Amino acid sequence: MKKIVILLLFFSTIISAQKKDFKYSLSGIQKVVLTSDTTIRIEIGTTQELIISEKSSNHTHKDEDCDSCDDDNHADHFPNSHSKSNSKDDKRKGLTAVYPGGKDDTNDYGLSISKEGTTLFVSDLKSYLHRRGMYIKLPKNINISVNGGNMGSIYMEGFTGEVEAETNVGSIQMKNVTGPITANTSVGKIDIDFDKVSQKSPITISSSVSEIDIAIPANTNADLELKTQGTVYTNFDFKMPEKKGMPNVSGRKSIVSKLNNGGVKIYIKSSMGNIYLGKKQKIKQLQTNLH
Repeated sequence: MKKIVILLLFFSTIISAQKKDFKYSLSGIQKVVLTSDTTIRIEIGTTQELIISEKSSNHTHKDEDCDSCDDDNHADHFPNSHSKSNSKDDKRKGLTAVYPGGKDDTNDYGLSISKEGTTLFVSDLKSYLHRRGMYIKLPKNINISVNGGNMGSIYMEGFTGEVEAETNVGSIQMKNVTGPITANTSVGKIDIDFDKVSQKSPITISSSVSEIDIAIPANTNADLELKTQGTVYTNFDFKMPEKKGMPNVSGRKSIVSKLNNGGVKIYIKSSMGNIYLGKKQKIKQLQTNLH
């Protein structure tokens, strides 16, 4: 009986030590703008809320896919966690953190929140030296603009709204998105796997230095323009223009083609890196091939 009591006390201590998620209603909000200087992982939530957590509820990616994540087994990415001493926690009770960028609106997560019309702005008040990652949950169909600053990377999966993503050194990785997508990095690589390609607005993907890896369904209707000083690799059957030569801009050749008689404009540019444009393989097709 004593052992059971001890175990219950142990687990209750662990649970109580974990910081509670911060939740903010997104009623009337159509777009969320996130700015930080750290790795941002955005997951699909089950409610119409912005949810900020200490840890991901679905952190199943491989280490090589997360070049800017925490080194300690992707553990607590927030410095103000249960690893802090109780004495410091006691000192913070009843006080609100204030930073040069503003006041903490998120119960010690170090973020400010403001609203303008149907847009919610979420800004990181901490420097990358005091932040090791950020976990966010948002509704599947909401429009998202996210900026990883100089050092942060961006990871998101399953969203069907419009997405704008920008980093400097960090990478951008998206899975099972539909777009429209605008993604830009200076140094980091870009890896985007489309579930389907929205025909609503043009898609623009660019990196100054690194490679770009894009997967889209084989039946996608698109007008393509691919531009790089590197090499373009694809398993699509490009229908190239019959005229001799290709447009040349600043010494970089453009490959212009249509997929399935054309459709939404997809512009992919890497100043120095290779471009990989492949057909998205469905799970059923993969399973069939395995058998």
